[in-house]
Amino acid sequence: MPKLYSELQRRSIPRRSFLAGAGCAFLFSSCASNPGEASNGGVSIDEVQFLQAGFADGFTMPSTVVAGKPQRAPFFLYGSDGLPIVNELPTEIIGELILPSGSSREVTLRQLNEGIPTPYFLLEFEVSEDDKGTCQLKVDNQGSAQVIEFRVIGPEETDLLQVGEDMRSVDTPTVSNAGDFDPLCTRYEPCPFHEINLKDALGNKHPTILLVSTPGFCQTSICGPVLELLIELPKGPNWNIIHAEVYTEPAKIAEGGDLQKLLSPVVNTYGLNFEPCFIVAGSDNKVLTRLDYAFDKSEMRKALDEII
Repeated sequence: MPKLYSELQRRSIPRRSFLAGAGCAFLFSSCASNPGEASNGGVSIDEVQFLQAGFADGFTMPSTVVAGKPQRAPFFLYGSDGLPIVNELPTEIIGELILPSGSSREVTLRQLNEGIPTPYFLLEFEVSEDDKGTCQLKVDNQGSAQVIEFRVIGPEETDLLQVGEDMRSVDTPTVSNAGDFDPLCTRYEPCPFHEINLKDALGNKHPTILLVSTPGFCQTSICGPVLELLIELPKGPNWNIIHAEVYTEPAKIAEGGDLQKLLSPVVNTYGLNFEPCFIVAGSDNKVLTRLDYAFDKSEMRKALDEII
């Protein structure tokens, strides 16, 4: 997806690129003299693992990590084949977060995996608005140090909706008024969350749950079946629950041309350059939680529990 895509759909790394670009000394203490062979007690190339950001880190694409607000940053553990590891993972990873100011703190990245095929490790943190710049996450992996960098920006540098802000009013298609959307929902069978327009929902003084995703175009195991998870979770009787597609006419993607013209209005209104995104707001339309890129059923459940 040009300019708007699931960040994780481009995260599988060819083995050749990994070995050439990462550098043995950076990721593990001792390299093998022969491919697939360990030396000096180190791990072999075939066994090496490395942690990588599963979000917009400010280097691969503009950062979505904002100072002055609670932030979540999912990471994935990869193997030397460039694919995420899904089995026999630790329950948590302990690391050190070094802020742009130079101060540091110990952090714990919990493994989360409920209802999704690929587990991730979640970093939750907050830095002051004055502490913008490059953060470093140091972790000890397989007895060797790894450093992952990502950039933290000021709220004025992004149009992305933040926790505590008001929901933004925009039309979303419904069963009774699909507008320019064809199809209304790319799920194999349209989901039940296209009954109310987001603009109308924000005026009825009920909690609102908005999921922006394109299930029909989720082509990797990492993006996760988030729409299916939302369908399964318990919901309040008066909640506004809305699924909004990313593209108005996804069939035209194959035709090329300016795909930006196919973007759903909700994508532009909410400042999204990625998907999926899950937003939960209270009856006062204030954002309680926003989940991006990768999230599991437990995080979605916790977000819904924020609704009083």
